[in-house]
Formats: sequence, C-alpha cells, structure tokens
Amino acid sequence: MFPSVVAAQIRNCVSDYLITTFRPTTPGFQGLIERFLKTANNLYRGPYVSVGLPFRQGTIGEDYFPEIPLSFIPFLHQERAFNRLSPPNYQSTIIATGTGSGKT
Repeated sequence: MFPSVVAAQIRNCVSDYLITTFRPTTPGFQGLIERFLKTANNLYRGPYVSVGLPFRQGTIGEDYFPEIPLSFIPFLHQERAFNRLSPPNYQSTIIATGTGSGKT
C-alpha cells in the first residue's frame, strides 16, 4: 500500500461524493463544486508521512530539577533546552521537534 495511491483514491472518492450529492439547480452555481475541487489545496492537503524516530535519552535522569520531581527521564534535546533556560546564562531558545518529543 502506497500512501500516495491511497490518498489519491480517497481524494477521488470524496470528490465523487461531493459532486454527486450536491447538484446545484440554480444556474449561477453550475460547476461550482467542480471548480472548487480542481483548485489545489482547497479541500485536500498532503499526503503527509510521519516517521516516528526514537529520541535519545538524556544523561541526568529524573533528578534534573531537585526541587521539582519529574515523572520521566528527559530526552537529550530536553536537557539541552533546560541548560539554555537555566541560570546564570539564560539564552533565547526555540523548541522545534516532533510530536511526542516532550515540548510541553
């Protein structure tokens, strides 16, 4: 099963459904749905592929913040962010990583 083929099949089925279900009877609306569906990104985007890569475990463990007990072992990228955001040398930090990587 190829994601691009499945996405095309789903796109075609939904388009057929919309075209056959909503048939305008007012002359000004004839072909409106077909024109809408032909314009790229009006209704469909993707297909998107998500690859779940493993994140590297940090080295400090659950005791990274002695005064705040953590219920998890931070990933390495979390530890690096913690270091950048900790005193005395606070640094501006942007966290850009995948879903499920612990940004929150």
